[in-house]
Amino acid sequence: MILTKNEMQTMEQASKKPPLQLMEEVGNALYNAILLDTKETDSILILAGNGNNGGDAFVLSRLLQNHRNLKIYLTQGLPKTKEAFQNYQLLPQSLFIQPKDFPKALKQATIVIDGIFGFSYHNPLPPQIATICKQVNQANKKVYSIDINTGFECDSLSYDKNALYSTITYAIEAYKPCHMFNKHHNHIQTLKRLSLNLPHPTTTIHQEMNLETFFKNFQKKPINAYKGTYGKTLLISGCNGMAGALSLNITGAKAMGASYIQVALEEQIYPILAIKHTTPVYSPFTSKTWYNTMHTIVPNASSIAFGSGATYMTNKQDILDFLIQNATVPLILDAEGLRLLKHNTYILRYAKAPLILTPHIHEFAELSNQSIEQIQDNPIQAMKTFVDDYKVNLVLKGPNTLCMFTNGEIYINQSGNQALATAGSGDVLTGILAALLTITKDVNLATMMAIFIHGYLAEVNSQTHSMQTFDLESIPQLMDTLFHQHNY
Repeated sequence: MILTKNEMQTMEQASKKPPLQLMEEVGNALYNAILLDTKETDSILILAGNGNNGGDAFVLSRLLQNHRNLKIYLTQGLPKTKEAFQNYQLLPQSLFIQPKDFPKALKQATIVIDGIFGFSYHNPLPPQIATICKQVNQANKKVYSIDINTGFECDSLSYDKNALYSTITYAIEAYKPCHMFNKHHNHIQTLKRLSLNLPHPTTTIHQEMNLETFFKNFQKKPINAYKGTYGKTLLISGCNGMAGALSLNITGAKAMGASYIQVALEEQIYPILAIKHTTPVYSPFTSKTWYNTMHTIVPNASSIAFGSGATYMTNKQDILDFLIQNATVPLILDAEGLRLLKHNTYILRYAKAPLILTPHIHEFAELSNQSIEQIQDNPIQAMKTFVDDYKVNLVLKGPNTLCMFTNGEIYINQSGNQALATAGSGDVLTGILAALLTITKDVNLATMMAIFIHGYLAEVNSQTHSMQTFDLESIPQLMDTLFHQHNY
């Protein structure tokens, strides 16, 4: 489970356990975990802040003092919370070091335990803490962080440039949003969740997806299925010189088992696609026939994807306007479909059906009129502002692809690897997403499933092939093997 700061606080209150008891339980859970992750000969330096995170560190210190060569450094002076101060008073003063002794203690330590800041921290670090963190990072020690690495905000990707790198981060009771962005910041080598057996909320903002959940929600073809059982997946993409993008859309849709794929494309690239993919139903158009073509096929679609490789498509702006105003099923806008919105995002307000936008960070910066730095610092807030304004579902592609839905739900994808950092990867994803929106009618669920399986297939491929040269056209075979393994 992934919980925000507010959700954690609500859960703690619902447990009806007093703060002192919770602190004791956190310290005990940390102690049991650290016994497994250290040796008797390790020298431990604990960095304790002046809040409840420091209080957790004091409970841990009390339990460790008879088992380890232990020193404690109060990074901000005496504790400020009542519970943390009570636990501080239970420790012998001989364990505490003075600021002048910190460099020597750091040099002698084999393990540093980070108990400075917890989920109440807001960027940036105070100067004295930034200096301590910089020294610890440069010392290249094993660092164990309590719940959240010092320098990271709980609910966002925002972190100080001197934020601590950890060997292990012990997430207390639940993962936090900042943990889920590790492919972006790469500050955590190993993440371990420590359970306190608190009563979890029944609903949360942050959603999760894994292979089990994917197949639990993937609809099998019924015994009486026919080609139109799922409906029609409509792809409107490609142009002269960029037929490959549309080909990869089709590849992605076929990989998911979309049984009726309809393709609207310019006449001049029709022969290329028809030779390569024989199963879709094609609707070629020209500058004179595009309207009649769209008027005929759009009303019969179950999902629509527009824009991949459509840079030079005939009447592309007119087609986008037509789709937004006339589509009554989920509509995916990718690549050129996004670039056409750069100076007229207002047209999104005319949509009659769910919209799913799939930008990478540069496209989103242009679309939202925000800087890349703003988005990188707090992508959740940047996306929320846009989603609230335009009532669209947003998929921000990246190392940890992030989804923000109109109902407030958030999904931070954990699957995938650098094999996907190749031209055409996003085109395959668009095809996968279009197919799943046909098969799975819940827009949020279908989107999460598509993002997850796209990344997961890259992981599967990398078990036997190089990540340097991922053949995107192998995705249908990879998915076929996976379907067979799960009795589909």
